[in-house]
Amino acid sequence: MKIKEEILKKIPENILNIEALNRLKEIKKVKIIDVLGKGHRGVVLKGIYNNKEVAIKIPRKDSPKNTIENEAMILNMLKKYNIAPKVYDYGEDYLIMEFIDGEELKSAVDKLEKNKLLKVVEDILRITLKLDNLGIEHKEIQGGRHFLITNEKTYIIDFDKAKIKKTTKNFTGAIALLFGEGKISKTIREKLNIDNDEITFIRKFAKTYKKL
Repeated sequence: MKIKEEILKKIPENILNIEALNRLKEIKKVKIIDVLGKGHRGVVLKGIYNNKEVAIKIPRKDSPKNTIENEAMILNMLKKYNIAPKVYDYGEDYLIMEFIDGEELKSAVDKLEKNKLLKVVEDILRITLKLDNLGIEHKEIQGGRHFLITNEKTYIIDFDKAKIKKTTKNFTGAIALLFGEGKISKTIREKLNIDNDEITFIRKFAKTYKKL
């Protein structure tokens, strides 16, 4: 089961962990069909595993830190809440997980109708509150890249830098993302008709929450 050359060409040679890919192919019988993304510590691929589409993360060859097993542990903590991809299998240099067929918030926000956008905002606030309650610090809430919007619900992905901490700031990070000064928050304010007084109230609430 050879990996197609055109797929491999999407990953620069200096970051491609070909040994990990070969082990997935030979031992786990994974078929690689596409490249989903390249992060600071890992490469995310799309593949077929046990006859279903999956997302596969392998560490970058040039990364000084391998966080694959830590990410798998955190995803398993979230399994029963259905807010992040489910883990199917993992090892030191691979993580096979549920493929979420969704669009990143930062690109989806302009296309969402008012009712759907309102549901997405609610989902994100609920997700980040749950992470805070569990003591999981995602560390990359702002930017909108790590929330995937599907027809049914919203998911959070990529716990590459996540840590277990006593004090977390996922919820306040979400408030800044959704009601701050960036492009995403501007679109949300316009589509949901949120005025300045309401924004002020939300931000005051976030400051109070931060002190709890």
